[in-house]
Amino acid sequence: MIIIFYSFILLIFSIIFDVLLGEPYNVIHPVVFTGNTIYKFNKYFRKIKSKKSGGLIFLIFIIIINVLPVMIILYLLFLINNIISEIAFIIIYVYFLKSTFSIKSMKKHINRIIDALNKNDINKARINTSMVVRRNTENMDKYYISSAAIETTAEGFVDGYFTPLFFYSFFGIIGSLIIRIINTMDSNIAYKDDKNYEFGRATAIADTLTNYIPSRLTPYIFKISAFVLKYKYKKFKIINTTDSLNAGYSIDSMAFILNVRLEKVGEYIVNENGKLPDANDIRKSLNIYYLSCFISLFIFVLPLSVIMTFLFIYV
Repeated sequence: MIIIFYSFILLIFSIIFDVLLGEPYNVIHPVVFTGNTIYKFNKYFRKIKSKKSGGLIFLIFIIIINVLPVMIILYLLFLINNIISEIAFIIIYVYFLKSTFSIKSMKKHINRIIDALNKNDINKARINTSMVVRRNTENMDKYYISSAAIETTAEGFVDGYFTPLFFYSFFGIIGSLIIRIINTMDSNIAYKDDKNYEFGRATAIADTLTNYIPSRLTPYIFKISAFVLKYKYKKFKIINTTDSLNAGYSIDSMAFILNVRLEKVGEYIVNENGKLPDANDIRKSLNIYYLSCFISLFIFVLPLSVIMTFLFIYV
């Protein structure tokens, strides 16, 4: 029970860290460091004759050089076992665990879009939207900006919060770190262009597999959040109408809960008969995001942590 309590308390500290302080400065942010290692070393692995093999080896390499040093430091501090080492262990553990998920950052970026739309500053809204999506925002109107923001909030809950903590339940901090690295690599090399398609294939598959279960649990979490928030919506079947194997579950469910039409031009339209979204709908999606972070913690992350700890001790 002490192990369970300690693990959960460290997670709570990490969440408090995020909510109060947000993201660390880029120069000391673990995810930025991961991005730098991807940029620095990928050219060497691209020289491997088989692009698929090179990409797989590169994925393993990036995971090792980013995770192993953290685990060695934490293990050594654990072995020393004095008051100073215990404090250092907690600080390092909380700092790196916090880097695997984000709550406050989502609020910061999405609120900028909402504020710009409320002020009818469409150009500012486009610029702020370009900070959270890959698509071209140059000619977006209010509808497409609102759609992109809501999609970002829905999908961001899965890969930016739930999946890292879901794997934390099973594997502790090492699971969360690996998930964040896979997600970071997916954002950097898992594109469908000629340069990256084969090389980023292993990363894309890893990202799909790790998000598979969390993405399919997310609609139920969103439904619970909407119920608590008293957002009335018609019953809908949980489906995926996007081109992504995972992202559609969170995006579709958010669209139907808010009864809005979400569209990524040339790729998909979700809830075609829904109303065109606006800033108020973005705000509602953000409220669902926040509450879902809390709910998933207590109905999935904590119970799974307890179960896995008991299995580890007694099996």
